Parts: sequence; structure tokens; C-alpha cells
Amino acid sequence: MEAKKGIRVLGGKNLRSTWERFNRLQKTANLLAGGVREPKGVHRFKTWEEFNEWKMKYQVQAVPQTKATY
Repeated sequence: MEAKKGIRVLGGKNLRSTWERFNRLQKTANLLAGGVREPKGVHRFKTWEEFNEWKMKYQVQAVPQTKATY
């Protein structure tokens, strides 16, 4: 009688901790979103020109050149 052969798994998954995976996800999301974004919160402007200057300040900034690490 022959023994039944099951599925053999070689080199199973070596998952990182939850926080390591979360941090990696955040870094990747920031790279995909373009890196620099305007700060969160409520902002009040007296004129549209003032708002446009503030908005351009964040659009003109260079995107940091970083690489996502997996």
C-alpha cells in the first residue's frame, strides 16, 4: 500500500509584522499621490488671489525622488 502524497509547500510566506507592512503601504501611497500635498485643516483667505498663491506654493514644489522598498 502506498502512502498518500499531499501538497508540499516549499519556502512558505515570511510575512513582515503588521506595522512594517502598514508603513510600507503608507510610503507607496505617498509616492503614488505625488508626495507633497497641502496641509489638512480649515484655511481662510481674504481673496481668491491669496488662495491661488497658497495653492501654487504646494503645486510647484518638487516631488521628492524616493524609491519604495518592498
